[in-house]
Parts: sequence; C-alpha cells; structure tokens
Amino acid sequence: MKIINRTATKTFLKLVALAKANKGYTKIDNNAGLYMPLSVEKIDEIEGYELYSLAHYGKQMGDLMADPEMCFLLAQNENDAIVIPYSFRNDYLGICTTDILFENGKIRGVRKKAIAKNVAFANTWLETIKQQQKIK
Repeated sequence: MKIINRTATKTFLKLVALAKANKGYTKIDNNAGLYMPLSVEKIDEIEGYELYSLAHYGKQMGDLMADPEMCFLLAQNENDAIVIPYSFRNDYLGICTTDILFENGKIRGVRKKAIAKNVAFANTWLETIKQQQKIK
C-alpha cells in the first residue's frame, strides 16, 4: 500500500503532536484568518493504527462544510511512522470516498489505486498546510 512521502510525514507528525498535546484535537490558525484554519482530530484506534482527521471547514447557509477533510491511518514506533490517507471528502463538490473498509475494528478491504491518488493529494496538501500555517 502506498504511503505519504517523508516530508509530508514530518508535517503530519507535527500536526498530530499538537493534537495530542490538547487531548486529541486542535485547531490551527497561524495566519489570523488569511487561510482557512486546520482542524486536527484523533478519531479512533484500530489494530495497530491511530486514525486522524485533518480538515478545513467553511460555512454554507449555517452548515459546516469540509473543504476538504482527509482521514489517515498512522502506525508509529520510536524509529519510523507510516501514514496512509484512506478517505477524502469535499462537501462543496459533493465528493466523499472511503478507500479502506473497516469492520469490527479491523481492516477488511483496501482500494489501492484510490489510495495512491489520495497519497498524491496528501503530499501536496500537507506541504501547503506547512507553508500556510507556518509549521516548522
């Protein structure tokens, strides 16, 4: 299964550390509203992975809209981390995909080609987040 690159992984781990320091959730807005804030949330744990959501949210007619939201699997030990994006959602475009099937806390199916597309997007998006939110 394809995973995000090292640069994106470093940024992702910094975002996760910020969320962990705040009981599993944080909202990052280091540019006083110039760019959309980023919400980072730990959403679950399954068979050796932590699951995280990263999202930008906008409002439309009073409703929160993901623009986008990606969910990731994180497997981490003291020497290495594996990060796999498994879903993508953009409410404004009506897109919602989940590319790993979970059942009873276990992975039951994987759409590898779809994950490869999400990896390409996540690599670019995490670099953009790093720049926009001044993640060191």
